[in-house]
Amino acid sequence: MTSPLPSSSRAAALAVVLVLGLLAVHAGMASPGGDLSHHYTDHLRHMAEAQALVERGFSVYRLPYAESARGLYPCAAHEGLFPERTAPYPPLGLLLHWPLGALERSGLLAPSLAHRGMTLLLLALGLAASAAGLVLLRPQGRWALAGGVLLLVPLLVGSGANGFYDVTYVLAGTLGLLALARGRPQAAVVLLGVCAALSFRALVFAPVGLWALVEAWRQGRRNTALSGAVAAVLVLGAAASAAALQGTLETIPADNPAHVSHLLRGKPAPLLFVLVSAATAGYLLRTRHVWTALSVLSAVLVALLDRSHGYWHALPLLVPPLVLAAEGSPSAPLPPRHWQVAWGWVVAATVLAFRYPLTPYWQWLVDVARGRVV
Repeated sequence: MTSPLPSSSRAAALAVVLVLGLLAVHAGMASPGGDLSHHYTDHLRHMAEAQALVERGFSVYRLPYAESARGLYPCAAHEGLFPERTAPYPPLGLLLHWPLGALERSGLLAPSLAHRGMTLLLLALGLAASAAGLVLLRPQGRWALAGGVLLLVPLLVGSGANGFYDVTYVLAGTLGLLALARGRPQAAVVLLGVCAALSFRALVFAPVGLWALVEAWRQGRRNTALSGAVAAVLVLGAAASAAALQGTLETIPADNPAHVSHLLRGKPAPLLFVLVSAATAGYLLRTRHVWTALSVLSAVLVALLDRSHGYWHALPLLVPPLVLAAEGSPSAPLPPRHWQVAWGWVVAATVLAFRYPLTPYWQWLVDVARGRVV
């Protein structure tokens, strides 16, 4: 008679079944464009931008999409997607979309398969980021875990399933936090370099990068120099693309309700967003969670600089609770009030800084149910 599987093995087996089931549901429900909402998503444009980046270099950051990618569209579905805008994402983020775009363009993969394959990959990475976040939050108790389950996981799943590659920088940054929490700061430095190379919104992880460098330096200068050099090379491409983008960002309207232009015009919501965030950072500093406090401020900075917005743009707001989990001790969970403040700030910031009150984390599901974006 065989012995039953240990509880950990049963949980792992159940997780694998759930993941495979979710991927199968996505493959069956996805539109020909690959997303679940049957609406525009970034991956179709990025697949063509990646072709332009490989064949025409940094012109993708200086010329509008209609010019930089002309003649390189894998299929007609990639045309006319905000043709007046340049590509406001670093090279590594775009290159993630190159292989499937190239297969589609060469005729080796049918367009619907390439589009769905891209979103399936992003969904898988979103699930991996969700798992990493829950692993980080779990030792901190039910308040920490509840926020992860109700806010972090649905937004990562929905973003990936609908073609938004933002899940990748969250995955890299969360893995960096896990490395830090487990005493591997050199690995964290490299992972945070990858994070920064993927998206400009990864600026929210900048305090964590500094934290990793400080901890790595304490462990040994030689290894820190090596990991720091690798991270610097990774960040260099993002910095070069940011320089190339100068003067072209005005092609993106400042529709984000929290953009600094609205703050300077004295609109109450962004001002209140800044004040509530400053109060939260002050509380965290008083409780000696310096890196979490700095990450709250960096999340505010990302929100103020972001010109466009959608539900997936709320992901930077979820980073401070992850940083708080990394700052806490697994053997001594933080008091519940810390988590109530952290997740409370996330919800308050959502209401003040985004168009969808309380729903960015579930808006994608609303869109799927309605068959359109509201």
